[in-house]
Amino acid sequence: METSEHDNTFAIRPDRKGPRRVAVMLVLCCAVLGLVAKADIDLANQDEVSQDYIDKILETPRQQGDEVSNEQYQSYHKEVNENNGYLIRGVSLAIGSAAGLVGGVLLFRMKPIGSKIALCGALISFGGGIVGNMVFYRAANNHLDGTIQNNAEYFGYACGVCTFFVAALALLPLINARARLAFALTNKVELVQDESE
Repeated sequence: METSEHDNTFAIRPDRKGPRRVAVMLVLCCAVLGLVAKADIDLANQDEVSQDYIDKILETPRQQGDEVSNEQYQSYHKEVNENNGYLIRGVSLAIGSAAGLVGGVLLFRMKPIGSKIALCGALISFGGGIVGNMVFYRAANNHLDGTIQNNAEYFGYACGVCTFFVAALALLPLINARARLAFALTNKVELVQDESE
């Protein structure tokens, strides 16, 4: 009897709440990635950015004493566009966002394939983000100075951290023993129900 109680104390119990919490976080994070992707794809379709956009982007650097002209920023935008920086980053983030949203929904329904889809999407976003941000970094070094030049580099790091975080989130239910047990039990129950019908 003592052995049985001891075994029950240390037995692995299925965790259904954990994967569902991860699914919600995946959906929220991927929605943000989707907004960044849309902004990049919109900029990829513009030969020149509007004066309002430049004023918003350069407002803080100019307040800090950086002398960046409108022409410099337009040259930066043009070089990024000519080297497909916006397109590469935007499309890769869009793929990652879509995969994460689909994966998050499937994961919420306790389907482990959801984690795998989200993980693949995050890795695509991570790779595309690195390639795209290299274009931004080179263009910033060629045309910008001061704070706005540093911002291009920092945004690249932030993008990498975000996509890495999404990948880590997606991987978590796949390596967690309690989550895997919950997947197995949930899908086994569904399979038995289907066969009985």
